[in-house]
Amino acid sequence: MQELIHFTVQKIKELLEQFNEVQSLYLSKSFDFDTRFDGFLNEVLEYFRTKGNTSYESEVLKIMNMIATVKRGFNPIKMEKIVSGRRELLGGFSFNGMESIYDILMEIYTKENKKLDEAEELISGIIVSLYQNGILDDEKLKDMNSVPKIESFWNSLVVQNAAISAINKKLRLSIIPEDIFIILEKVFLKLI
Repeated sequence: MQELIHFTVQKIKELLEQFNEVQSLYLSKSFDFDTRFDGFLNEVLEYFRTKGNTSYESEVLKIMNMIATVKRGFNPIKMEKIVSGRRELLGGFSFNGMESIYDILMEIYTKENKKLDEAEELISGIIVSLYQNGILDDEKLKDMNSVPKIESFWNSLVVQNAAISAINKKLRLSIIPEDIFIILEKVFLKLI
């Protein structure tokens, strides 16, 4: 089942904000870093489990296991007991883990935002065309002040116009109808 892209973007943005807090703790060599980083990793892991994204879930688990291995006193790469420098080694693996998590979150954030930007571009073109053809004017636009009205308007366009129906089908390949309505609302607000 597809998820609301706007929700995904918002959740990833929240995770990135938490990530920045964790990075700040790492930079300041705070004693709270380990606990906060573990909590952050658990939250990211739970998010990917909930979404059913097993590949990203595996990546997070891999990071967590490497850090746990260092905490147990073993070097996860050499599989040798750590004789000295455990704290430094833990710091290095934590940094590596943070970099990997950042890459994952940014990959998702960029991909989902690209979908929204492409959809907004298509929808904006339709709205401009409707203005040019006199189907939409400022008065009708001001009346589009709720999602149910926007949904009704969009659905009537899809039924009446084959070109808009085709664009709607293209949009629905990457986003759900609720995303379309949110984008329409955003475009309408820009035009008012």
